[in-house]
Amino acid sequence: MVRTSDRVGDGAGRAFDAVVFDFGGVIISPITGKVEALASSRDIELSKLLHVLLGPMDVSTRDHPWHQAERGELAVADLQESVAPYAEEHGLELHGDEMEYLFNLEYTFNQAVLDRVASLRAEGYRTALLTNSVQEFRPTLEHQVDMNLFDAVVDSSFEGCRKPEPAIYQRTTERLGVAPERTVFLDDFGPNVEGARAAGWTAIHVTSAEQALADLDELLAR
Repeated sequence: MVRTSDRVGDGAGRAFDAVVFDFGGVIISPITGKVEALASSRDIELSKLLHVLLGPMDVSTRDHPWHQAERGELAVADLQESVAPYAEEHGLELHGDEMEYLFNLEYTFNQAVLDRVASLRAEGYRTALLTNSVQEFRPTLEHQVDMNLFDAVVDSSFEGCRKPEPAIYQRTTERLGVAPERTVFLDDFGPNVEGARAAGWTAIHVTSAEQALADLDELLAR
C-alpha cells in the first residue's frame, strides 16, 4: 500500500484531505435492479419486497437478517430461511430462491471512477472504500478490485457495523487519519449519504458515474 508520505502534494490550501467511495452504484453499476426485476416477475409490490428481503431502507436494525448479514452476524446461506417470518408477516409467499437470485450478481465496473481514485492518490488525497457487504463476497471483491487503490477498506461485514450507522463513518475517518469535515463521500443510496452528512462529511448523492465525477471535481476545485 502506498504511504501518505509517498504521494504528491501536502494538501495545503485544500478544503478536503480524503475521498471515500461506495462500491455498488459507484465503482460498479447499480445492483438494486435485481430486486425490481424480482418484484416484477413475481407481481409483488416493490416496496413490500424490499422491506421483506432487505429490511428498512432508512435505518439499520439489529434484527433484520439482511442487516445482520451485512454486519457479519449471519451467513448468506441462512438468509432465505431467516426472512421467511418477514414474508409471512407481510402476506408474501416466497419461492425459496429469492436470495440465490439476488446474489447472482451482474454488474459492470465504472472504469472512469477507478481511474479517478488513482489520480486522487497521485494528487495527495487519501482514499477509502466504504461498503455494506457480506463476508462471502470479500474474496470476489479482492480479486476484482486493486485494494492498493485505497488507504483504507471498510467492509461492514468485517466491522460489525453498517451504513448508515454512525460508527462506520467514524471508523473510516479514524483509519484514514482525517477529520470528518475534511472528508468527501460518494454513495448512490440516500440514507447512506444522509448518514455521512450527519457524521460531518461532505457527501455526493450519486446518480451516475459521470454526474458523480463532475460533482466531485467541482467540489475539489473550490
